Amino acid sequence: MKKRALMLMLVLIQCVTAWSQDHGVKVYEQVNGAVAWVQSVSPDSMHTLRGSGVVLKDRRWLVSNYHVWKNGGVLSARLGDVPLRLGRTITADAPRDVLVVEVLGTTPESAWSKVPALRTANSDALKPGMDCYALGNPRGVELTIAHGLVSGLRPNTKDTAQKLIQFSAPISEGNSGGALVDARGTLIGIPTVWSSDGGGQALNFALPMERVEEAVAAARNDLPAADEQWLRGVRLYRNGYCQQATDTLLKVVTGGGPFAQKAAYLIARCMQRGGHLNEARAAYESILAADPIDAFTCYRLGEVLFAQGETMSALEYKARAVKLNPDLATGSPAY
Repeated sequence: MKKRALMLMLVLIQCVTAWSQDHGVKVYEQVNGAVAWVQSVSPDSMHTLRGSGVVLKDRRWLVSNYHVWKNGGVLSARLGDVPLRLGRTITADAPRDVLVVEVLGTTPESAWSKVPALRTANSDALKPGMDCYALGNPRGVELTIAHGLVSGLRPNTKDTAQKLIQFSAPISEGNSGGALVDARGTLIGIPTVWSSDGGGQALNFALPMERVEEAVAAARNDLPAADEQWLRGVRLYRNGYCQQATDTLLKVVTGGGPFAQKAAYLIARCMQRGGHLNEARAAYESILAADPIDAFTCYRLGEVLFAQGETMSALEYKARAVKLNPDLATGSPAY
């Protein structure tokens, strides 16, 4: 009898495992056709941000995180190899970190019929311990699915009046704006924050769907306006006219505003290009005093220190830059 009971238990375990594996396959097939690759290019072409998005077909919405388009400029999205035709910005809400853009259709138009219509659910339908799946494009690896559990609602550390869904499905940079669905393929949240400091594991958070609804109801547009003086300074810098670029960018620095730090960086780059290493070093150090996690500035300061013979300090700054931005391990900053 005991042997028979053991055999039955093993069979049940195998069946449950197989069901769980097959269930993930079903969820992926049900949801992946509505998960988009999203990319924004800033007006100065100096910043390209990539993330994820979810198409709500019935509403013709592309939902993502605001921070995927925080620099403004051109936004594009596609479902696999099929480009989405985007219309007006319905809301670009920085405090809620919600972006909703109108979807006009696909190219070709016939591909629209293949986009699945996802159901949605608010956070009051969530229960601790329920299965969840995160779909998105972590680190550019498109349409990755991860399985985990919902832990519940937690206060947002940046705004304790708002709640976030805590879940354990692994996510990384690029998952932002993607889909968090339950075991039935119902969209329950938009992944937005994860633990990346090495101090924790599976500490990931998503925006509840009611937060998206609230952002649409109180529609706003927090995207930065183009700064013509800044754009002129960038064009001069790119074309090699460093003196004219410096004169223009100094006005941006003294005027303050969102581009002041970037302008200071380009001025320092002009100093470095011209061989004025002491001045460039002082400028980079000043930028880092205001923003210690500026990876590009860390990298460039390392270059200057190396040229001045301070090899150990140079290596430390370059290592710090790579830690802040792993892409710098394979090449120098884009500008």
